[in-house]
Amino acid sequence: YRRKRDRLMAGLAGRFTFAAPGGAFYLFPQCPKPPAGEFVAEAIRHNLLIIPGGVFSGRDSHFSISYAASDETLDAGIAILNK
Repeated sequence: YRRKRDRLMAGLAGRFTFAAPGGAFYLFPQCPKPPAGEFVAEAIRHNLLIIPGGVFSGRDSHFSISYAASDETLDAGIAILNK
């Protein structure tokens, strides 16, 4: 998962603010334009399932994206988020 984490972080670096996860299998980036619910809804419309941060914490300014996926799926998600 370290390789997948690094792949996702490299793909989103410069466009999103996040801390490197230590032991999780998800990244918790800040939305470019909160609230997260609107951002997540737009991602879902583009076939990318991400979870608004308010589900896991009080941060409705962030979202969760799992990197427990294939490299192809990660690359597709990175492309959608960077779009």
